[in-house]
Amino acid sequence: MGRFVRIDKDKQKAVLLNLDLVATVELAPHSDLLSSNSDERRVNANFLAADKTVIASLHFDDAAEAHAWVAANLGVQMG
Repeated sequence: MGRFVRIDKDKQKAVLLNLDLVATVELAPHSDLLSSNSDERRVNANFLAADKTVIASLHFDDAAEAHAWVAANLGVQMG
């Protein structure tokens, strides 16, 4: 059985990500047509399969929060 991590921030839902499917985690600026300019620090952590398909995304208020989540939940440091 693979290793799973809960990726949601909302405790009302159970969303699990199978880490066996994740080849890469990348940070990208959050883009949302409804966002205001005050949201420019927000980032997405995109979980990609080996073929670069995004299989999950998590939204964070800033890059430091994203780095901390990845370190705590995946046990790796992003460069």
